[in-house]
Amino acid sequence: MTAPGDRPPRRGWRRVFEPGELRAALDAFRYLARARILHARFPASRLIERLRAPADGPRPARLDADSRERMRRALIAVSRRMPWRSDCMIQSLAARMWLDRLGVPCAFRLGATRGPEGIAAHAWIEVDGHVVTGGRAVGRMAAFMETNGD
Repeated sequence: MTAPGDRPPRRGWRRVFEPGELRAALDAFRYLARARILHARFPASRLIERLRAPADGPRPARLDADSRERMRRALIAVSRRMPWRSDCMIQSLAARMWLDRLGVPCAFRLGATRGPEGIAAHAWIEVDGHVVTGGRAVGRMAAFMETNGD
């Protein structure tokens, strides 16, 4: 039996997120899990159709910069801790479902770049011109498929 001071530090969710960000982390987990299930069940063409489709219903809501950043950070942090693949397509699906729930319009982008290992593709989501999923790789990509976010 070890004394409480001898235990290794816990690396749970609470150590990763500030108390106010835990809700965003839980939402990110939920949408990443749903996106992973969709990714396993449907071909890429159907997923891209879903990402490109206009959202149902009115889209009056806007996402302020703090909320957008909280969503971005939560999707990145949670996707790194998932026991399954959570790459750019899954993160884009998750962000799209989350933004749809909030009534926030978003734009889906699919791009490619040529590198030493050949052609690489990348998917990302933007809200009001700001990247929510996709990270730094977006700057290296030439978008060949875009939606306008309306």
